[in-house]
Amino acid sequence: NLAEAVWNTLELYGLKDWIMGVVCDNATNNDTLLKSLENRCAAEGIEFSHKKARICCLPHIVHLSAMRLLEGIGAIKPDLRRGESAYQDLVTAPIDPEYDD
Repeated sequence: NLAEAVWNTLELYGLKDWIMGVVCDNATNNDTLLKSLENRCAAEGIEFSHKKARICCLPHIVHLSAMRLLEGIGAIKPDLRRGESAYQDLVTAPIDPEYDD
């Protein structure tokens, strides 16, 4: 599991006592990860709060915002975010010289 891998890595490099925050996206598995880290820290007497330690990844937030903007202006369809097509292929211009301004 993810929490075990992170914890083992922290132990391997002697960083358990130094963990202050975790940068991650808003996926629910990261909630589970942080709660598990909080429990493991508590068992070792290390102060760590899963609520205070979560640092949202700014590029991820910008990406989500950009996707909403592109949907809002009609550049992409909302269902393309969840589909198999890469939205980048649908909103970028070809790089062939014939398309240069």
